[in-house]
Amino acid sequence: MPMGRDTFFTIKEAARKLNLHEQTLRNWDRAGILKLQRLGKNRSRLFRLEDLKRCRRILKYSGRGVSLKGVKVILSLNRSGN
Repeated sequence: MPMGRDTFFTIKEAARKLNLHEQTLRNWDRAGILKLQRLGKNRSRLFRLEDLKRCRRILKYSGRGVSLKGVKVILSLNRSGN
């Protein structure tokens, strides 16, 4: 099945695709670095393709020693520059 712009992934699927632990993604969501859609009564997190791209950027910066607060600032500056 081709992945379109409206393709969604569960946190488990997203973690697997990014080779990360699910808790890492939850932490990023709680820190406000990710703005995920929620679904259903239990408010399950849903990841879009653009969310996965954002996660890869977070990994890039955090892998270079930037704190989560710093990553949040960098990503917000990049967004406002677009």
